[in-house]
Amino acid sequence: MQPFPKKFWPFCAIYAKLYKWQICAVFLLSITEVWLINMNNRLFADITGAIKLGDADSYRVAMRFVWLLAICGICSIIASQISRYYFNAKFLVACRSRLEKDLFAYLLGHSYEYITTKQSGMLIQQKEQVKKLPELLENAFGDLRMTLDILIKAIMLMCVSPIIGGGYLLCAVLVMFPGRAFAKPLSRVSKARSKMSAIVDGRMLDIVNNLPLIKQYDNINDEKRHLHPLLKQEYILRQKNMLVSWGQYNLIGVITSLLSFIILLLGVYYWSIGAISTADIVFILITLTLGLSGLSELQYYLQQDRQAIATIEQGLEPFAEPHGIVDAESAQALKPRGGKIEFRHIDFGYKGARKPIFNDFNLVIKAGEKVGIAGASGSGKSTLINLLQRSYEPDSGAILIDGQNITAITQESLHRAVSLIPQDTVMFNRRIADNIAFGTENCNRRKIKKAAQKAYADDFICDKEGGYDAFAGDRGCLLSGGERQRIAIARAILRNAPVLVLDEATSALDSESEILIQKALENLIKNQTVIAIAHRLSTLKNMDRILVLDKGKICEEGTFEELLSKGGKFAKLYAATQRKGGKNV
Repeated sequence: MQPFPKKFWPFCAIYAKLYKWQICAVFLLSITEVWLINMNNRLFADITGAIKLGDADSYRVAMRFVWLLAICGICSIIASQISRYYFNAKFLVACRSRLEKDLFAYLLGHSYEYITTKQSGMLIQQKEQVKKLPELLENAFGDLRMTLDILIKAIMLMCVSPIIGGGYLLCAVLVMFPGRAFAKPLSRVSKARSKMSAIVDGRMLDIVNNLPLIKQYDNINDEKRHLHPLLKQEYILRQKNMLVSWGQYNLIGVITSLLSFIILLLGVYYWSIGAISTADIVFILITLTLGLSGLSELQYYLQQDRQAIATIEQGLEPFAEPHGIVDAESAQALKPRGGKIEFRHIDFGYKGARKPIFNDFNLVIKAGEKVGIAGASGSGKSTLINLLQRSYEPDSGAILIDGQNITAITQESLHRAVSLIPQDTVMFNRRIADNIAFGTENCNRRKIKKAAQKAYADDFICDKEGGYDAFAGDRGCLLSGGERQRIAIARAILRNAPVLVLDEATSALDSESEILIQKALENLIKNQTVIAIAHRLSTLKNMDRILVLDKGKICEEGTFEELLSKGGKFAKLYAATQRKGGKNV
C-alpha cells in the first residue's frame, strides 16, 4: 500500500478522483438550487415594483410573478433536499467508510519497529485528525454553495447595473484578501496546536492503560507533574489560535460593513436619478443584505477550513511515512514442507546502537527439531525471533524457511507459518472462545473446545460463568497468568503452524501452573519445529538441542546433560538459577 501524500490537497485529490461523478452531480444540483433561490429574490422584487404602480395591468403582472415565485420556491426546496441527500448518501457516507478502512489498513502495515517507537495514543489521535476529511468536505459543500451564490448574485446585479454588480464582486475579492494574509500564521498555529493535542492525548492514554501500576507505585503526583506542562502548552496554543482567528474575523467584518454601505449609497443614487427601477432597487437591497452577510459568513467558514486542513496535515504524518518492511512485488505465499529454518551470514544491529547484535551469524534448525536457546540478557535471543518473524530486516544475509527466503514470501504467509507463545500473553477484551480462535480462520466451537482440552484449559473455562462466552477482560485481567498462558497454547494448538516459538512461556508462573503448562506444551510440540527461549533453564531439558548465545554468537551447543557436564557458560547459568530457587537470572 502506497503512503499517503504529506499535503492536504494531493491527499484530498485521491478521494475526489474516487467519487468524481458524485461530486459533479452535487455541483450541478448546487448551481440549480442557488440560481432558483436568487430567482426568488428577483421575482419578489418584481412583485414589489408591480404593486407600486397600482393599476390593473400591474396587478395581473404581479399575479404572474407570484405564481412564478411559488414555482421557483418549490423547485428550490426540492433541489436543496435532493442535493443534500445525494451528497450525504452517495458521497459523504461512502467517503467516510473508505477513509476509515484505508487509514486503519495503512496503520496496521507499519513495521513492528515503527509501532513500538510511537505512542499508541498519539497514533490513534492522528488517525482521528485525518478522519476529519469527510467533516471538512461537508463544510466545503456549504462553502461551495455560498461561493456559487456570490457568483450568481454578481451576475444578476450586473444585469441591473454593471457598476453595482462589479462593485459587489470586487467586495467579495477584497473580503477574501485579508484571509490570505492570515492563512500562513493560522495554519502554523493550528498545526502546532494539533500536534500538541495528539501528544497530550497519547500521554493520557498511556496513563489510563497503566493506571493500576501508577496506583500501586503511588506515582499519581509524578504523572500529574509531567502532564500539566503539556496541558499548559496546549492551552497557550489554543489561545494563540483563537486570537489569530478573532483578528481575522473582525477585520473582515469591518471591511464588509464599509463596502456594503458604499454600494447601497450608489444603488439609492441610481434609483433617485431614474437609472434603475423600483423593482431593481428592491432587488439590490435584498441581494446586498443577504449577500454581504454571506461574504462574512463564508470567510468565517473558510477560516475554519484552514484550521481543519492544518489539523489533517499534521495527522497525516504516520500515514505519509513509508512502510519499513514491505512484501516484494513478486512475493509468493510460503509453502511449508516441515519447518526447516536457516540463518545464513546474518548481520544485524539496532538503529542508534554502538555495536551490532549479530555479525556473520549462522544457524540451521532441522524440520521438526526442538531447539532451546539460552543466554544472558542482551545476548540476542529475542532479536533472533524478531528477525525470524521479520519484525526487523537483517542488515545483510538471509533467513530461510524450508528453503524459501522470508524476504521473497508474503508477510501474511510467514506469520501464519509461525506461532508465538510469549511470556506475557496478549489477550483481547472479547469472549474466551474468540481469544482462542484468534489468528485461525473457519474454526467452530468443537475445534476450539478440543484445542482447549489439549491445553488443559477446558476445566477452568467451563467453571466460569458463561464458559467459552465469558469475557477475558481488558488485556485478560479477569484471568490468571497460568490461565492466559493455557489459552495461548490452545490458540497455538488450533492454529497448528509448522514453526512454534516459545518466548519464556513459563518464566513468570507458579509451580502448579508451570506443571500444567508443561503438560499442555507436550501436546503442542509433537509435530512442529520448536524454538524455545528460556531463562528458567530447567524447562529446556526435553529439547533435542540447546544453543547458548553470548554477544550474538553461539558459544555452546548440545543437549541439556552434555552442556551441564561441560561445566561451561550453560552450567554457570543453570547453577545461578538454582541458587535463586529456579527463578530467572
